Amino acid sequence: MSEKAPRPGQATFAAWLIIGGSVVLVLTAWQRISTLHTLEVQEELRRVLSEPPLSGSGLGLSGLKTTIRIMCMVAAAAATASAILGWHALRRSTSARLALTLLAPVVLIGGFATAGVFAPLVVAGVVMLWLRPTRDWFAGRPWVPARPGLTPRRVDPFAPQANPPEERHGAAPTAPDAAPTPPPASSVPAAPTSGGPGPFAGAYGAPLPPPAPTGSPDSLRAKRPGALVAACVIVWASCTLVSGVMVLFSLIMAVARDEFFAELERQQPDFNMQGMTEAELAAGTYVMTAGVVLWSAAAMVLAVLAFRRMAWARIALAVLTGGAVVILLGATLLSPFVSVLLVAAGVTLWLLLRSDVTAWFKR
Repeated sequence: MSEKAPRPGQATFAAWLIIGGSVVLVLTAWQRISTLHTLEVQEELRRVLSEPPLSGSGLGLSGLKTTIRIMCMVAAAAATASAILGWHALRRSTSARLALTLLAPVVLIGGFATAGVFAPLVVAGVVMLWLRPTRDWFAGRPWVPARPGLTPRRVDPFAPQANPPEERHGAAPTAPDAAPTPPPASSVPAAPTSGGPGPFAGAYGAPLPPPAPTGSPDSLRAKRPGALVAACVIVWASCTLVSGVMVLFSLIMAVARDEFFAELERQQPDFNMQGMTEAELAAGTYVMTAGVVLWSAAAMVLAVLAFRRMAWARIALAVLTGGAVVILLGATLLSPFVSVLLVAAGVTLWLLLRSDVTAWFKR
């Protein structure tokens, strides 16, 4: 990849949008944290708690302030990393662009707790890094600035030609009924002395080029390894299953929370809630469901892109799968179902890192 290639204006704008939006987002997050104790902000938070959807969640003022503080700190940390990565994206770092893509959901979710629209601006800058001509610039392909009049128009093959090729070269037109003049004897190649004409013999005994290989372009490409197919299928199946279970559990908590905890207490009287109330457990379930759904959606999209032979998608999917393995290791003791997910994530990571899968992406 040549470092001397000109940078598109879109890439410059997107990188500076990420840097500027991240810097302002950091300042906004810390300003939000510093004003949580003021009477004006507390009145605003009480009004938010009295309105749907938080009116029936049982979340108190202190719990909401703690949630906002944590989200602001997460947004500030992710925005700081985004500002640094945006600077490296100006220098055409593909790894920085990939890291920015993985951080974009964190910036967007954490930015909900801040007052402003700077988190969506950062995400918009990240999206612009994947559009043309910036995408071609990162891939090392030549790109053409979008200027009017530079796009060649397609020639109509059925349009009448004002200047036929024969007239331009000064050749006399031939009569339509005249027979073609045979070439002179000196230019006709000699026929073979023994045997018949060759398999590729054409007019006047001249050899023809060998026939082109038959088959569709997909049949001529390297076959997709079965390990990659298995990894993508595991990702799609497990993410769909986990997301569906979490969404169903959240719906139960939202619609029949009292009945659920009554049944839980009847079946497990010694169940320890770790000092948390039912409302706090429900709020934690909602937050966990949102995180799982976003994580699963990102993994499923990356699996589709990796299935279509995009190398960066395989790397990003391996990073997400490795993070899932680390998280599931800490939650293995909670349920046997978590152990099944841990095995599935470990097998997926092993399949993505196999040598035959890596070689297929490098062809």
